[in-house]
Amino acid sequence: MKSAAYLVILEILMLSPCRAQTNKADVGAPPKLAKMPEALEIRFASSAAPPPVRDNATIYVLDPAKGYRIANQGTNGVSCIVIRTDWQWPSPPFRDDIYWPVCYDSEGSRTLLQDYFYAAELRARGMDSKQVHEAVTKRFGTPESPNPSRTGVAYMIAPIMRGYTSAPGPVTMNMPHYMFYAPGVKDADIGGHGFSKQYPFILDMSAGRDDYIMLLVGETEKTRILDESKDLLNDLCSYRDYLCTTSETRARTPIDKAP
Repeated sequence: MKSAAYLVILEILMLSPCRAQTNKADVGAPPKLAKMPEALEIRFASSAAPPPVRDNATIYVLDPAKGYRIANQGTNGVSCIVIRTDWQWPSPPFRDDIYWPVCYDSEGSRTLLQDYFYAAELRARGMDSKQVHEAVTKRFGTPESPNPSRTGVAYMIAPIMRGYTSAPGPVTMNMPHYMFYAPGVKDADIGGHGFSKQYPFILDMSAGRDDYIMLLVGETEKTRILDESKDLLNDLCSYRDYLCTTSETRARTPIDKAP
C-alpha cells in the first residue's frame, strides 16, 4: 500500500543526502525515536502551512514513548505535524532520521492524519515496520480510519524535509509543495501526464483514499520561503546535520517517472 507521502518523495531525483550519517536501522534493530526539542518541532511543523493558515492551526508534537499530543490548540481545523515514521511499506526497518512536516485541512485531519497518529502509537509499543504497515493498512476504510469524503489540501511548503525516495535510504530536500487530495481523480480528469516535470499530475494512491494532485511552488516562491526561514533552517542544521540545506538539497527536481 503506497501513501501520498511516499509517492510525493518518489518524484525527487535521487541524490546522496546532504551529509552521510550511520543509522542503526541499516545494520540491526531499528532505533528508538529521539524526542525533538518542542519549540523547534512546533516551528518546523507549522512551517508546512502558509502564515495565515499556520497562525491558527493545531500543532502536534511527538512523545516517542506514547505518540503525538497537542502542543498548541488551533481554531481553523488545520493540523500540523512533523512525520517521523514512514509506515507505508513493510520494509526497510524504521529509522530515526525521517523528518517531514505536513499540515492537513479539517478533512485530512479527520482521515489521513489519523494513520500517522496510529503508526506512532504502534511504534511506541515496539512494533516493527512490517507490523505497523499491516496494522495501519488493515484499518483503511473502517470507522477508525475513514477515507476522505471530499477534496482537500495537505500543505507541505516547509523549507526542508527528509524522507525516502526510490533509494534504500532517505534524502534531504528543499521542495515546498502542495498536495490536493482528490479521491478517485485520474490524470485524464485534469490533463495530467503522470510522474513528469509537467505539473499538475496525480499521485495515484489506493483508489478513493490517497489520490493527490501534486503542485510544486514556483522558484520565486521557493526562494522566498527559504529566505524567510533562515533562522529555522539554521536551527535545524544545528540540531541534525542531515537537516542542513546545501546546493544539492536545493537542486533536487522531479524525475520523469516513478520507479
